[in-house]
Amino acid sequence: MAKRFIFFVVLVLAFAVNIAAAQDMEPQNGGTLRAAWQSEWESLDPHVASSEATFQVLNNVLETLTFFDNDMNLIPWLAESWERSDDGLTWTFYLREGVLFSNGREMTADDVVWSLQRLIDPEVASGNAWRIGTDTIIEAVDTYTVAITTSAPSATLPASIAANKSIAVMAPESVNDEGFVDVPIGTGPFVIAEVEGTTRILLERNENYWQEGLPYLDAVEITPITDDAARELALEGGEVDWIFTISPQNLEALQADENVIVETSPRLSYDYMGLNLMREPFNDVRVRQAIAYALDRNIICNFAFFGLCEPIQGPTASGTAWYFPYSPYDQNLDMARSLLEEAGYADGFEMTINPVIGFEETIRGAQVIQQQLAAIGITVNVEPEESTIIIEKQGTGEFDALMWSWLGLTDAEDYFYLQHRTGQGFNFTGYSNEEFDALVDEGRTLDSFEERYAVYEQANQILVDDAPYIYLYAKSEVKAWAPSVHGFAVRPDSAVNFWTVWLEGDME
Repeated sequence: MAKRFIFFVVLVLAFAVNIAAAQDMEPQNGGTLRAAWQSEWESLDPHVASSEATFQVLNNVLETLTFFDNDMNLIPWLAESWERSDDGLTWTFYLREGVLFSNGREMTADDVVWSLQRLIDPEVASGNAWRIGTDTIIEAVDTYTVAITTSAPSATLPASIAANKSIAVMAPESVNDEGFVDVPIGTGPFVIAEVEGTTRILLERNENYWQEGLPYLDAVEITPITDDAARELALEGGEVDWIFTISPQNLEALQADENVIVETSPRLSYDYMGLNLMREPFNDVRVRQAIAYALDRNIICNFAFFGLCEPIQGPTASGTAWYFPYSPYDQNLDMARSLLEEAGYADGFEMTINPVIGFEETIRGAQVIQQQLAAIGITVNVEPEESTIIIEKQGTGEFDALMWSWLGLTDAEDYFYLQHRTGQGFNFTGYSNEEFDALVDEGRTLDSFEERYAVYEQANQILVDDAPYIYLYAKSEVKAWAPSVHGFAVRPDSAVNFWTVWLEGDME
């Protein structure tokens, strides 16, 4: 008999009721929330997008079959229930009936099939196709039933679907005559009403939204303010109502400001320096290990993110279920120099690190790394770039080292697969190890947490030893807003969801 996972659906206002009850205030309807992003977005096509800034916009426009609530529990969303076949290959999802796209057309199984087939279409070349598998078969069983059959058993498919808006349901009408998506049409609480390049997006209330009474806001106006200080001044001065993040060094000052609300949460992410294994000298594992040994991650954490972070040597932090304690790279300058000499670089070499403008912690971290690598003869040039240029460099391979973060990590495969397995879309370092690949492939097929943990523990040790990335720290999630803003939840997966947000005051 098939294993069936059926969930009793709590009425859709659950999030709003919980948040409002905690504040003992009745949510108000109306108003426009002015939100400041940390960086510019890129393509709004969910199958092409790769940046956090883009997906945080799409979180409010597109929806997935399954969803993680604010406590990171997997719950039904566009699918009311799902079941898995006895052989573990086929997941069947039973859709919620009566859900409309923002253009007024009902969502059916055909739309789900089209969305997922486009995700894995080789011509689209989505970096997130791995999440369901490029050879996966997606079929409409009937109007409200979808069957997804993978080539190998996948115990984590429902969670994978919830983890990323690239697997959201999008109306086929979103694609223009040239085959591109300028503005996606979804079932979410907001619609994209206006787009001004990468400088402004206006989200407006979806009048056809299936969750009765939501969203509370009429609109959300999003603009990027990449400088931390300017973003914080905009909030303190009343120019914006909500900001994506704050400078950690200003945390105490902002917490003391009665005109600012600050909340933090542990973050499911890691910050790293990715090395280009496709060019010398980084194609030599001894050079990469030398760099890893030369760094004092405690100093980097304290300087880059002012201590609101945990130093790490692998991709997982101690607060996650997938933490592995293997940590061979405590700072050891003698070992670092010895490895460089063994690799033929006794006199060091010159390299360039590209941190991300708008993510000031990456710039501060790069400056510390610059100083620490000088101790073993490596001359570092720090050249910050806009996020769009960093993404371009990831695609072209025109870099020595890039600094950024990987986030929204809810399962072991999120930590280990997409950025690390051979040939995956976001494996921009060019890392490839057959033993590692075999382990992460196996980990995706297992049901037992204990079995999966043992497999990923082996994969983690291989990865840390090979050092394609220099893992630095896992930082806290920090958001800030005006006291008139209510109902926003700071989440460990960093998701920005505005449909339960409301504004206190005169909305006329």
